[in-house]
Amino acid sequence: MDLFLREHGSFRWGRFALDPLRRSLHCDGERVKLAERLFDVLLYLVANHGRVVERDELRREVWAGRNVEDNNVGQAVFELRKVLRAGGSTDRSIVTVPGRGFRFAEPVTFELAPVEAEVAVQAASPGGGRWRGHAPLAVALLSLAVALVSLVVWAGSGRAPAGGHMAEKPFSPPAHSVAVLAFDNMSGDPNETYFSDGIAEQLIDSLTRIQAIEVAGRTSSFSFRGSHATIGEIARALNVSAVLAGSVRRAGKRVVVTAQLTNARDGFNMWSATYDRDQGDVVTVETEIAQAVVQSLQGRLAGGDTAKLTLGGTANTAAYDFYLRGNQLEHTARGEADHRAALADFDRALALDPGFARAYGGRSRALSNIAMLGAVGSSVAQHKLFQDALDAADRSVSLAPGWGQSHSLRAWVLNFGFLDHAAAEREMEQALLLTPGSASIEGNYANIELAVGHLDKAMEAGRRGTQIDPLSVNAWGQFARILFMARRYDEAAEALHHAEVLGDGLRPAYVGLQGGVLLMQGHAEAARTLCLPAANLEEKEVLAIAEHRLGRQAEAEASLEKLRADQGDAGAFSYAEIYAQWGRKAEALTWLATAARLRDPGLAEVRIDPMLDPIRGEAGFREIEAGLSGSVAP
Repeated sequence: MDLFLREHGSFRWGRFALDPLRRSLHCDGERVKLAERLFDVLLYLVANHGRVVERDELRREVWAGRNVEDNNVGQAVFELRKVLRAGGSTDRSIVTVPGRGFRFAEPVTFELAPVEAEVAVQAASPGGGRWRGHAPLAVALLSLAVALVSLVVWAGSGRAPAGGHMAEKPFSPPAHSVAVLAFDNMSGDPNETYFSDGIAEQLIDSLTRIQAIEVAGRTSSFSFRGSHATIGEIARALNVSAVLAGSVRRAGKRVVVTAQLTNARDGFNMWSATYDRDQGDVVTVETEIAQAVVQSLQGRLAGGDTAKLTLGGTANTAAYDFYLRGNQLEHTARGEADHRAALADFDRALALDPGFARAYGGRSRALSNIAMLGAVGSSVAQHKLFQDALDAADRSVSLAPGWGQSHSLRAWVLNFGFLDHAAAEREMEQALLLTPGSASIEGNYANIELAVGHLDKAMEAGRRGTQIDPLSVNAWGQFARILFMARRYDEAAEALHHAEVLGDGLRPAYVGLQGGVLLMQGHAEAARTLCLPAANLEEKEVLAIAEHRLGRQAEAEASLEKLRADQGDAGAFSYAEIYAQWGRKAEALTWLATAARLRDPGLAEVRIDPMLDPIRGEAGFREIEAGLSGSVAP
């Protein structure tokens, strides 16, 4: 390494010490064996800790510009995580930023070595060894070594070190940004959590409609429930300038709501209030809190903002309560029964207030989820559910045309239920115009841009979703699906790893996707092992493909037969994917034509699905694709 460090020393974090000149890594004083290339990658990430190191930058500096496949970089990071995990670190030590690169997120110190040790090291390394020619890396290490001498730099702290050096970008969130934490349930009954959560969620929904305000996603904000994180730590994790916290207590006919808005930069209270009201006034309380937050963040309430805060709501307290119950069931649903229970609550709300636009939106979402589960018995029943979902979305739009979520819900049904992607795209553009800062709307927009084949737009929307809701498993899982569709399999694997870390394990909804990624990376045995015993349609499909690739054709055929016995013609799209991957093009095209006749929701991805690549050039495929282009909803 052509580097002369006047201050020789070691980077330290947790139980580890990394010495750049001795090229050694120690854990609790014991030398850790590390391949040369892995050491280079770790050194560069640690030396640049606290910032995102782009993949291209890592290839350029560590591999000296040689032509290196992207999976080499991902594999190196994967191996490093295993080494660090063995020493007590977590998978969060090296954080993946899908679509960009990696960030070393541990708190790091740089400790000087004694002068005698420095001289000894210089004497032992007369020619700089294998680092010759790595000038950019040498410069980076030199500047960081000087800046980090005897300094503890906590990742994400944003504090300036002594002497004026700044090891990382200072905390500088958007000026008009806020996170709304889950309000504490002070009623003494855990079953009342739906009500306190519901109030906080409705505040998020209301504030998201104000275009000048940036609002952190619900999942990320609610993830701090029960934690001991400070307001400053929460704000830095979510990149917001203010945090709204509160509590709710219901007793008899009274409800007490407290709320406090804190400036994340200095910790000072920006606004606070306590409301002791009749339960019938709870919607008014929400509006007053939202107005106070907007005024505190931007100094005024712009013309028309008050109306935006109350869009699609109700003055009927009982209807509102049923709506909150339905929403909570949708958030925690684990199957069709939960979605049907949520649907019943939305219907009860609508029976009390037929003009409640948000409840129609909830009804549309619940019906769509039931239809997509595929457990309805027939394509006729499925399309009846989609038609009912579209009717509910239409009603929501007509009652509250300025509510972005109603347009997003309608677009979702048009896209998957009726394969009318052009109409869905137009509806989504309206949703984004009305509500530009919603993670769920960005996610739906990404789905629809995938359907029309606009990968760049889908990628950008998926990335925005992870920025708005950075601690959401679903945001990262959806981004992984987009990367999979873009054939960026290594990045998809990294995004899934991110989702797995956030969720303390891979959620069942993403097992099939990870299996598909492993297949496309050439790891058929790993895909097969992961998807056994194949709990859902996607996992069963991966299993049949993996067994074929492993030469276990009898097992593959048996897996397909089990799938067909379970799904009947409703699994036509999956059979087309399996046969395409098996190389049996005629059968694949036959089943794809069946899927088109039945209007299978899976066809929303026909233009972009990698599983269909083996038949994409066939004349029969082009005919089916052209036929779908004329699809229109009633």
